Amino acid sequence: MRFRIDPDVKFDNRSRLNIKWTALDGIVSMIVLVLLLAGIYFGASGVLKSLGKGEFLNISNINNISFSLFYGIQVILMLGVVWFFAIFWRRASFKDLGLNYYSIAKTLWYSFLFLIVIFLISFLYVYVLKSFFNIEAPQSKVEQLVRNRSISANILLFVVAVVAPFCEELYFRGFLYSAFKKSWGVTGGLFLSSFLFALAHMEPYSFVPIMIIGWILAYVFEKTKSLFPSIFLHGLYNLVSILILFWQLGF
Repeated sequence: MRFRIDPDVKFDNRSRLNIKWTALDGIVSMIVLVLLLAGIYFGASGVLKSLGKGEFLNISNINNISFSLFYGIQVILMLGVVWFFAIFWRRASFKDLGLNYYSIAKTLWYSFLFLIVIFLISFLYVYVLKSFFNIEAPQSKVEQLVRNRSISANILLFVVAVVAPFCEELYFRGFLYSAFKKSWGVTGGLFLSSFLFALAHMEPYSFVPIMIIGWILAYVFEKTKSLFPSIFLHGLYNLVSILILFWQLGF
């Protein structure tokens, strides 16, 4: 028996994905993450104060060990909720989260194209606020860490350019965007996932450009049907940004 493939039928990688988790799972995961992180932070801070050790994870007193420990906990919790709600609870696979192969050449092309777009948007945003509203850009948390010089450049590079892009793309695009898209369509998924992505960074001045970056990353994920182009673009943007900071501050 011979099977004929209709040439008009277009196959889509996402059509073979099985998004079993829901928008409710995504919302509950965020609540769990916030409560756990807040509990750990304020709990540890309270213990240290009671012992007369000062504040916990303040930019001025943070070091390699405390930074690595707290960020490591954050990574474990973020990946943990994705595993629990998508893999364990809903019986999905890692491929369903977008961890499937995509063309290296196209990944490089998308990254080069959208990296220019992202930097252009960021430049215009800063220019408009400074020129028309006389609002100067405050130091970001990453810039404060670089200026503080209490954390190894190698650790910062690894976290900013490798760990953060992978974890954030898996959670905000692979997990949250897919869930929101399933319930409210592509536009709803793009808006909500990018809004929450910007909110999670806790940078009021940069909220708008971070949200636009989140929108672009989600669009790349939707366009390619794979997380790897989004991860690479995210990592490349972070890497270029922190290298510029290193160069400006003579790190």
